[in-house]
This record gives sequence, C-alpha cells and structure tokens, in this order.
Amino acid sequence: MVTADRIFIIILLLLIAIYTISFGRWTWKRKNKLGAVMVFLVALATVALPVYVLFVREG
Repeated sequence: MVTADRIFIIILLLLIAIYTISFGRWTWKRKNKLGAVMVFLVALATVALPVYVLFVREG
C-alpha cells in the first residue's frame, strides 16, 4: 500500500536522481563518456534500490 511517507521518500529520491543526472549530462558534454555512464548508473541505483526495499521487501 502506498502511503504518504513512501510518496515523500520517492519524491526525495527522484530529486536526488535528477540532480545526479544533470551532473552526468555535464560530464558527457565535457567528453568524459565513461564518467557520465558511471554517474548515470549511480543515479539509477539511487532510485532503484530504495524503491525495491520499499515495495518488494515489505516486512
């Protein structure tokens, strides 16, 4: 069940991911492709792992 605290946590995670992705775009424009890809992976993990814990591993 989705509650207000979970929605708040997801919004906070998305704000962190948006900030991280913007840094990845900046890194990509500076011709650091590998660094940008790694930053994108960090942003994905920032959102995916907590959402997994919130929804899949209820307990």
